[in-house]
Amino acid sequence: MRKFSFRSLLTCCIGIGAFVFVLIVLSNKPTVLSTLNSGNLEALPINDSDELFLTLDEGIASLETTASESISEEASPTAIDPFFKVKVKRGDSLSSIFQRVKVPQEDLLAIQKVCPEEWGDQYLDVGQILKFQKNVDGTLVFFEFIKDRLTSYVFTRIDDTFTAEVKEKKVISKKTFHRVEIERGQSVISAGLASGIKQELTLWQLPKLLQWDLDFHHDIHPGDSYEILYFENYIEGEYIGDGDIVAITFNSGKTTHQIVRYRPSEDALIKYYTRDGTSTEGQFLRAPLEYTRVSSNFNPRRLHPIYKRYMPHNGIDYAAPTGTPVYATGTGVVTEAGKKRLNGNYVVLKHGATYQTKYLHLHKIDPKIKVGAKVVQGQRLGSVGMTGAATGPHLHYEFLVNGVHKNPKTVDLPRNEKLKGDELIPFQRHADEVLGLMASFVSSQKRLQAAETAQ
Repeated sequence: MRKFSFRSLLTCCIGIGAFVFVLIVLSNKPTVLSTLNSGNLEALPINDSDELFLTLDEGIASLETTASESISEEASPTAIDPFFKVKVKRGDSLSSIFQRVKVPQEDLLAIQKVCPEEWGDQYLDVGQILKFQKNVDGTLVFFEFIKDRLTSYVFTRIDDTFTAEVKEKKVISKKTFHRVEIERGQSVISAGLASGIKQELTLWQLPKLLQWDLDFHHDIHPGDSYEILYFENYIEGEYIGDGDIVAITFNSGKTTHQIVRYRPSEDALIKYYTRDGTSTEGQFLRAPLEYTRVSSNFNPRRLHPIYKRYMPHNGIDYAAPTGTPVYATGTGVVTEAGKKRLNGNYVVLKHGATYQTKYLHLHKIDPKIKVGAKVVQGQRLGSVGMTGAATGPHLHYEFLVNGVHKNPKTVDLPRNEKLKGDELIPFQRHADEVLGLMASFVSSQKRLQAAETAQ
């Protein structure tokens, strides 16, 4: 057996004592130990115990200072929590929302006491946003009622009361231009969306604004194009939707239609006018329904599909599913409404002393459409059917001028209004400016496309 000398025993005791001392020191400083174990230990000079303890003590002092500052900040009664939002649900009231977010009703009463008159009865809409902010002891310090994208009501606590402020955001409108080419398989709407126009609602205005000139269910073909100048609206840089259309140029086949938005005077309505100052609002719509195809055109000598003999076809047959709404193409008075063997269910309208329109083979006639009743342009008369002498569901539509049948597709439809004299000159100046701006956009785009092609 190996014998230990006194010197060896003394050395061993000193070593054990030093190890125990280090353990005691480290056990009294668990935060530092935890910190060191997370990766800081390797950076310390562990070969020199004095330097090690000095570094540990400095670390402890730093940590204690940080912890002290953190505790002090959390305990401060002025510390503010982040905002939180509440979306109004069906059946909500301000009182129930305040209860849900644990804000005393006394605060609600104090807020209502200083409510601006613009807020009115504080009516809540489903989906509206309310913002709250409390300090750490749960006291409400801020409340915001967001009425809509433009207006909000802000309430800020001062002691036991609140101040009120109405905040109004400004809408910035930017003129935006697009040139759209209609390709095979595209409609006016889908082609516009593909070109980058953001809002479908803007595109649906094209058929409405040009319905007196163009039949959008039949006259639009691949290769047609249009240019549109309109406003895009922004709030604080965020796009919120489109505004009014300023002007449209529509190229259908070899025909170009141009319309410009204009107000002739301060007390006049804003309308759209053609290049020569004629109101786009004609006395008659070009077609009385949305249809799938023309099944039979105007033809003074047509072979009748049922009677198999040549008979004049004094109107246009629009094929459409049964039940498709049929509308009055112009304002007038009902002179006939009933049923006949050949016509089926039919309606005849008289538009002043010159014009007359007829609607045949209806499935049903609307109850309000009776002899003597007045109807306005676009009012529903009934729906598509195949009553009478008909081989399938369609509307037979006739247009008469002074008792003579005319082709509804090509007849020159009368306009309601034309600017004259002092009104016409400023309009022409305005139209030149707007349409000139659009033409410059088109030229710039064509030059850019040519340059890209050349590369």
